[in-house]
Amino acid sequence: MDGKMDNPYYNTSALRNAKMLFGRILLLRRIYSALANQQSISLVGLRHMGKSSLLHCLRQPELLQQFEYDFSRYIFVLIDLREYRHKNSEDFFAAISRQIILQSRGRLGKLSLDHDSEHIFSFLLDQISEQNFHTVLLMDAFDNVTRNSNFDLSFFSYLRSQATLGKVSYVTATIAPLNKVCHSSIEESPFFNIFGKYTLSPLASDDAYALATQPAMQAGLSFTEQEVACVLEIAGHHPFFIQRVCYILFEEKYRLNGAQVDRNRLIALAYAELEPYFESIWERLELEKQEILKNQVLFQNGSSAEIPEFSESSLFRRFVSEKFALQRYTPTFEVLEEALEKLQDPSALGETKLQYLRTVSLRARRAALTSAEKGIAIREVLAEAFEHLRGTGYRNDTEPAWQAYNILYYRFFKHHLKNDLVVARLGFTSNRQYFRARKKAIEALLTILLEMEAHPTEANKI
Repeated sequence: MDGKMDNPYYNTSALRNAKMLFGRILLLRRIYSALANQQSISLVGLRHMGKSSLLHCLRQPELLQQFEYDFSRYIFVLIDLREYRHKNSEDFFAAISRQIILQSRGRLGKLSLDHDSEHIFSFLLDQISEQNFHTVLLMDAFDNVTRNSNFDLSFFSYLRSQATLGKVSYVTATIAPLNKVCHSSIEESPFFNIFGKYTLSPLASDDAYALATQPAMQAGLSFTEQEVACVLEIAGHHPFFIQRVCYILFEEKYRLNGAQVDRNRLIALAYAELEPYFESIWERLELEKQEILKNQVLFQNGSSAEIPEFSESSLFRRFVSEKFALQRYTPTFEVLEEALEKLQDPSALGETKLQYLRTVSLRARRAALTSAEKGIAIREVLAEAFEHLRGTGYRNDTEPAWQAYNILYYRFFKHHLKNDLVVARLGFTSNRQYFRARKKAIEALLTILLEMEAHPTEANKI
């Protein structure tokens, strides 16, 4: 193609262009409404969901002008707290003070720093208020402060007092609600009560489509419908994933002078690019969420409403599958027979290969289960399969339609009789006849178990 064409999609950094902030209009309106009333806001979202981008764009004049609120007397000050895991309050206030002065330059009269460090923050806020301005602190990665034991109750009480006095509003960005990402000694701090919580979710379908199409179109290099469909399939509705895949697609399409990009090549390039981010995301996920995502991969259920920001991305599902070599487990007759012999010992039962059944995973969805807990889940699955062997009418020991059920009933599920007692109870003429019938009963149970595996349903969950 003639001339250099700038790629409109962002590579790795937070957005600086408010025009690239798709799908956040309603959220922005709520945020600006709260700030207009000098309230404080807690932005919550998983990694790469757009928290930093939103903070960067919040203070941009072109975005502020889109809404009916008057922020002409507001000073927005952005500070990145990613390096604050081991710093202290003195570091915090020194950095905040520097950024207030730097980022308000040209809008305020000269601010004095002639004050001791402990009260310099309040002193600066007073000077700004005296000039009829209101300060808004945009604090990215604030969980690095709340998790740091160097920041104690008195620190957060002080921050709260400044907001309560109307000197400042806070907008924090964290991966979880503030009281869930703090050290134990401040869990009950009233500081957390001054915030309204707003969650950044995956983009709606229309917004995801707009992000995947409009920037490229406006840059003069439109994607085909097939290419867009591929982007949304492999990225889902996660804004960062879409940005990264579209960045790669734009580069490839430009290299090919606008020709169609090979689907397999796009997938390969996107996966190589995103895999390190997937690994980083995975390491920070709670164990319960990891287990849910593993189950969704096993059950091939990418449309689940649970954790859609990741489960909707076919590339993320591939990452999970490859990371854990997740494959469907098919039990054998021998494995099932062994498990039935251990039915009354949950710990031993939990060590059998039936622990890898999908239906068992549905019942035992949290991570780090003990063997006994796995065994209980296995026993519930086997009991459900067993009930499908019921004959018609009332159960009796001599009815042929109930034979398979009765063998398993007396030997394993109810009375746990020894084999010779089952032979006598059910009237078999020989042990050989009994063991042939027992084998058929276990085979019938295995058939039902495999059918349950092929079609796991919500009814199987507990």
